[in-house]
Amino acid sequence: MKENRLTLIYIAIAYMFVFLFHLYWVYWASHIPMFYWNGQLMINNVDGYFYGSGAQKLLYHMHEYNPRLQDVWRYGTAVITAFLSKFFHISIDTLMLYLPPVVSSLVVVPIILIGKLYKKLEWGFLSALLAGIGWSYYNRTLAGYYDTDMFAAMLPMMILYFLLYSVKNKNFLFTFFAGITAIIYPWAYEQGLSIVYAMGIMAFLYLLLFNSLKDEFTYKFILLFSLALIDINPFVRALLVIGVFYFLKEKKVELKYLKTVSFFSFLIFLITGNVFGIVLHKILAYSTATTTYEGLKFLNVNETVSEAGKIPATIVFNRIIGSGIGIIIAVVGYILLLRKYKEFIIALPLWGIGFFAFIGGLRFTVYAVPIAAMSGVYFFVWLSEYVKNKKLILITGTLFLLIPNITHIIGCCEKNNSKIFRYLSSVYPIKSYPYLVETTFRKPEVAVLNELKHKSNPKDYVITWWDYGYPIWYYANVNTLIDGGKHNEDNFLVSKILLSSNPYLVRNLSLLSIKTYVDTNKTVATQLFFKDKKPVDVSMYLLKVGSKSFKTPKVDREVYLMFPFRMMRIISTISAFSNRNINTGELYKPHIFLKDRISQKGRYILVGNVVIDLEKRLINNSVPLKSIDIVAYNNQGKLLKKHISLNKEGLRLIILQNFKEGIILDDYYYDSAFIQMFVFENYDKNLFEPVILNPLMKIYKIKQ
Repeated sequence: MKENRLTLIYIAIAYMFVFLFHLYWVYWASHIPMFYWNGQLMINNVDGYFYGSGAQKLLYHMHEYNPRLQDVWRYGTAVITAFLSKFFHISIDTLMLYLPPVVSSLVVVPIILIGKLYKKLEWGFLSALLAGIGWSYYNRTLAGYYDTDMFAAMLPMMILYFLLYSVKNKNFLFTFFAGITAIIYPWAYEQGLSIVYAMGIMAFLYLLLFNSLKDEFTYKFILLFSLALIDINPFVRALLVIGVFYFLKEKKVELKYLKTVSFFSFLIFLITGNVFGIVLHKILAYSTATTTYEGLKFLNVNETVSEAGKIPATIVFNRIIGSGIGIIIAVVGYILLLRKYKEFIIALPLWGIGFFAFIGGLRFTVYAVPIAAMSGVYFFVWLSEYVKNKKLILITGTLFLLIPNITHIIGCCEKNNSKIFRYLSSVYPIKSYPYLVETTFRKPEVAVLNELKHKSNPKDYVITWWDYGYPIWYYANVNTLIDGGKHNEDNFLVSKILLSSNPYLVRNLSLLSIKTYVDTNKTVATQLFFKDKKPVDVSMYLLKVGSKSFKTPKVDREVYLMFPFRMMRIISTISAFSNRNINTGELYKPHIFLKDRISQKGRYILVGNVVIDLEKRLINNSVPLKSIDIVAYNNQGKLLKKHISLNKEGLRLIILQNFKEGIILDDYYYDSAFIQMFVFENYDKNLFEPVILNPLMKIYKIKQ
């Protein structure tokens, strides 16, 4: 009884410790008025608006025409949010802000319970403190980072606890708990299947290798947990697991029958679950630069997403446990843990997925954080057994692992620029400045989307880059061609539309794409670029679509083009999707686009580190300056522009006076729809109609 009370106290302390650190972002962001909409601090993760839109649909019947939200009940995060909003009368905006720290901080519960399971409660408590604020875990679960990541590592640790308890004590009830949690996990976190599969297979191997083959528990475990992993309707699966659990609990089954049934259930799990296919798909998706579809070679979007890119080892180690020194301690600790408790081999997949970051990118490190924390602290538990002052070693060691993660959140030593400090930070990072991120959109941008909401119909479509898809759904209640979960092949189309210099191609391809998508609810590029199941010459096809005489299909809704100012940050990335021959895979010559702060010193203009000599009309003393455009907005928001021609050839300079920024670019970008329609508000009045012309975001309606 005393141990149970102490366990609850440890859980409460650890939860509050982790929860309060997760609120640090709120403390910082709450002082910035631009981060508020309707009196509520907005979220900082674009993907969160997908689930927020799902909750809107469940509660307010919005997004009825959005084909991406037809089966919203399959997204646990949206359903949970809608349920809490309806029955506790909390706004969706508030829930999106605070649910991540509330839910993710629960990771301390299974970690402390694992410590209790092994009669090392202090180990579990100290590990929970570290795991809950671990670098990568914090980044993906801080307040406002509303996404399924709040479940990503928390629920696997709960499954791990149930599995460890089950195999250690041969407790069939905890096998049942593990199975039910494994069924729930993919509903809360869609990508969770491969994690659960791997943990289940490791548990099966452990029992077959280290438990008696004559022990009926081994086969009961394999039977029940395999049923939990079979790829059938989750409700049917849950009923099946419940039924088999109670049957095996009440009835005595001969060992030979148990062996046979468990073998077949495992075989069915392997077949229906497509175990190896899922793993192979994950590896290929994050390690291949192109996506090939029936001969056409599209750029793989994972090559351009910063969090899915290849990253240095030091950053991987920092994100898993805070430092390179920490990862060495954690790996050694895990080996020591395996030596003493072989069943911890079940946690090996969490390490493996964490280290998959070397191929797939930093998003995968989050899974390894809790087990790395437990392993790192266990090293000091083991070390403390050889000294007199055990608690001093344990507390000092935990603090050593904690400090880089704490400073990552709140910062430290901002004014210390000494060489010694910089050197130490390279091997044991003490972050000078806290990890702070902006809200996805700022108030003026959301105001534009809100204005569009009142000028449009829920059936209408917006064409813009996929980064902004979900917020457009949430704030404007319209649909998009591409978004954070639907892109790859269709990114080629949108890239062409946004960066084409041919206004007829911009209009015609937009209408054709939306008509095709509305009619089929399928990827558009893979329909347009094929005839008789064979790829067409895409360049010739686009020439045809871009002609003035091309007859566009009638679309029974409005189609808008959206040009956000913030898109300039990624315009080179957007160009990479269409600046290629997708028939051959050939990459075209890269184009030049540089945006940076601008200043003037006499005859010289500086755009970042680039020097422009106005007298010689040269850039960096070598490249001719073709022209200068100066654009500004007056107090009424009206655009003022001035063009100065200088040379027949060379690069161009655009001066954005209100933003105090300059753009150096070539004709490819200068003539594009994005620059002409957003920066200069130049458009063909026969093809487009301005709807909202805001300095931060401009929206045009396509005429039909």
